[in-house]
Amino acid sequence: MRRESIRAFFEASPTAKLLRSDFAPWVIDFLNQTFKSGESISIGQTELRSRLSVYQEELHETEPDLLTGPPERYVAQWTEAGWLQRFLESASIEPQFQLSRFAEAAIRFIDTNVTHGTSLVGTESRLRLVIETLEDIVRGASADPDRRLNYLREQRAQIEAEIEAIQSGKSVQVYRPSQIRDRFQTAVNLLKDLQSDFRAVEERFQGIARDVQQLQASGSDSRGGILGFALDAEDMLKTQDEGISFYAFVAFLFSPAQQAALVKTIQELQQLTALHDQSESMQRVRRMVPALLAEADKVMRTTARLSTTLRRLLDARAAADRVRLANVLCDIRQAALRLGQAAADPSIQLSPSAEIDLNCPMSRTFWSPAQAFTEQAAMQHAIDGQQALKIAAAFARLQRLDFRQMRSKIRESMVDGRSLTLVQLVERHPVQAGVVELLGYLQIAHDDGHSIDSTHFDRIVVHDRHEASPLSVSIPHITFTPKARHLEIGKKPR
Repeated sequence: MRRESIRAFFEASPTAKLLRSDFAPWVIDFLNQTFKSGESISIGQTELRSRLSVYQEELHETEPDLLTGPPERYVAQWTEAGWLQRFLESASIEPQFQLSRFAEAAIRFIDTNVTHGTSLVGTESRLRLVIETLEDIVRGASADPDRRLNYLREQRAQIEAEIEAIQSGKSVQVYRPSQIRDRFQTAVNLLKDLQSDFRAVEERFQGIARDVQQLQASGSDSRGGILGFALDAEDMLKTQDEGISFYAFVAFLFSPAQQAALVKTIQELQQLTALHDQSESMQRVRRMVPALLAEADKVMRTTARLSTTLRRLLDARAAADRVRLANVLCDIRQAALRLGQAAADPSIQLSPSAEIDLNCPMSRTFWSPAQAFTEQAAMQHAIDGQQALKIAAAFARLQRLDFRQMRSKIRESMVDGRSLTLVQLVERHPVQAGVVELLGYLQIAHDDGHSIDSTHFDRIVVHDRHEASPLSVSIPHITFTPKARHLEIGKKPR
């Protein structure tokens, strides 16, 4: 690092501005709870403002002087500061927000330093990882066949020696509990870094697309050169260093065999006694497969939109329209300059009218008859005290639904990559809050894009502790699928 680079980082980097902000603890806490601890990579504008409003209410119970402004203002400020990214999804009617790579870096820095004194410092596993990585680089960069054969023979000799030792009755060498926790913590830290790096990859792809568009807009190259560059834009995304690494990662992760092997490994990890106290890290590992698949799908959808935008450059008609529009604007500017330099003509007068009304003919509604009202005689309404007490008692028995925990149950039940129905989910996780919990699952299925078959109904028996006998509920057939994603925020079930 050089002094100029460090100074530029502290003066211009959004990461440094976030860490040095007066409200940094609360901003980072909110962003971490909303985007890193939740289930969604991106969140709609309405839900983001709602969550921030709830966070402010909880904060003002102990700190009434912090974050007192409206949520809309803070969302706009954080977007302008580069801590949030605002974009539009084709399946959504409102803007979506996600963390920028600068906010990801700030959260990762805070997480590393806050947990530094409480988490295990994996020195041995990290040293082994460094050495193995360096050795792998040397082997992979060498084209000498004799050197590769010698390495393979050494590996074969070590494997055969271990097989002979086990067959001869010698004890199997296993990791000590400290070594297991050491390596597990190293893997979890690498997983955190991997999930944070997706934003940097996505922004790199967007930067490539902007370069292509600027090249086309500048007009410095010939049309043939611009068209050729635009044609190869999608391939260029895949030939950059980030693109090569990302698409290799996608090919590896989307392989059914690799997913099955990874799920099996995670299941075996959960059985290890040495990791029973690593509940938070184990939870992150259990969410690894669906979380990485969602992150990869988000980047791939972004690159698909970029490719579509770049291919529009091939449309000769659109290019001609842009050139014609640029010429018309240039003529208007030149005419305005000539009129500005010419002397005023007293015979030409301009009198604006402020009374004219401009209306769009398509905005007129169709004729409809006037609404008829029927008169009703007023009646005295008497309140039944017993009925009111009964309703109040029923309202008091209602339980709050934790949608985050319910979504966690759905995701954990689909960790093997297979779909499951609501009936199967209820068998694994019995209903605790009564019939309203089934309505909550119906809401989640609708909001997250799962399958709802209204032509078939399932019968589910609900055991409510407030009822004398179980309740039999008929509900549409719901199938939860691993690839479903949150499309429309806040939309009510139909």
